Amino acid sequence: MRLRLPSVVEVQFPFVLIRTRIGLTLMDRMGETRFSKRMGLISLAVMPFLGAVMVYLLLNAINNMLSNPSVSRVLRELGPAANILLPGVNPYLPVFYGWVALLIAMVIHEYAHGTQARANGMSVKSTGLVLFLVIPVGAFAEVDEKQLEEAGLEKAGRILSSGPVSNVIAALAALAVFILLMLTLKPVVNGVLVVGISINGSAYQKGMRPGDIIIGVDGEPTPDWNSFSRAVENVYKQGGNITFRVSRNGFPNYTFTIGSNLSSSGILSLVPLKDVLENYSLAFARSPLEGLVTYLMIPTVPFPWVYETIPFSSLLQKYYVSTILGEDYHYPVNLFFWVWFVNLNLGVFNALPLYPMDGGVFFKLFCRKKLGGRVSIGTVDKMVYAVSLALLGLIIGMIILPYVFG
Repeated sequence: MRLRLPSVVEVQFPFVLIRTRIGLTLMDRMGETRFSKRMGLISLAVMPFLGAVMVYLLLNAINNMLSNPSVSRVLRELGPAANILLPGVNPYLPVFYGWVALLIAMVIHEYAHGTQARANGMSVKSTGLVLFLVIPVGAFAEVDEKQLEEAGLEKAGRILSSGPVSNVIAALAALAVFILLMLTLKPVVNGVLVVGISINGSAYQKGMRPGDIIIGVDGEPTPDWNSFSRAVENVYKQGGNITFRVSRNGFPNYTFTIGSNLSSSGILSLVPLKDVLENYSLAFARSPLEGLVTYLMIPTVPFPWVYETIPFSSLLQKYYVSTILGEDYHYPVNLFFWVWFVNLNLGVFNALPLYPMDGGVFFKLFCRKKLGGRVSIGTVDKMVYAVSLALLGLIIGMIILPYVFG
């Protein structure tokens, strides 16, 4: 018995396309604006750059896995599901924030395509989602490819590029709001947070506990790491015991005296709250590259070198407060962070020249226009599909290589 799929479902293995006609009227109205026409030109110029960036990132990731065993070890610890931008499958993508961010990204992507199609005088037959097997990896607005070819490469490029570029623009807007929210934060207490402590150490036996915030050493205030390390070093040089003044649950009246040798105290991990916030919030001010790397680190991965450096991680969020939003700041901060993260990943991935992603469809039309007079259309399409298979191989390789090397 042959399985008959609904007419709204089309399989182009390993991709599945699901179509709908929801929202076409709104696209018509948006396509009439002057802004939409200008955005088409901008998108056309930007998408090839995004595709090239994604290809570079894939190649660079594979090179790092092959040349640096520690990268493969980290990726093995994260697991293969960490590569999938799907809440509920990716264990580090929160279900609520992840689905909200993915829904926002998909809507932006679809409507950008549809709006550009209408702005360029083309009809939109349907909109929908692209699945890799059962995993959402993209969105589309269906414009007949014959119309795209007849309209000319530039007009087709405006339509196809608008989705990925709109996602990237939305990501940057969300990032800007996210950073502004981060700049409203301050530590509940300026000091050094005790994160890890051994129950066999002298500090624990004297009464110190994880979550204590060290605000003074031997009478010297320690609002940041420099003052803390300087005060501890002075005591160590003088010999004798060291007295910590600690804030616990908002009460700054706890003191604990232990030996000056911290290595035997059992204090395993310390986080300077003020320094962490400043380093994170001002990352872009130091360097755009550093800022990009910093804000692409997700706070849910199980590595201390990540979650101990992100103020709104589950470990640290209760030790900060917003001057505007109070203790509930982490709700909008998480929302805008994940909107930034998901939109960026969706936009850049869809810019790949991987058919039937937006970049892949444009690449196919580009090759047909430029090479169609020299070789047959069938040969051109085979070249395009060969590139798609090569890129798909890179993506699969990025997932399986950590289990082969390192």
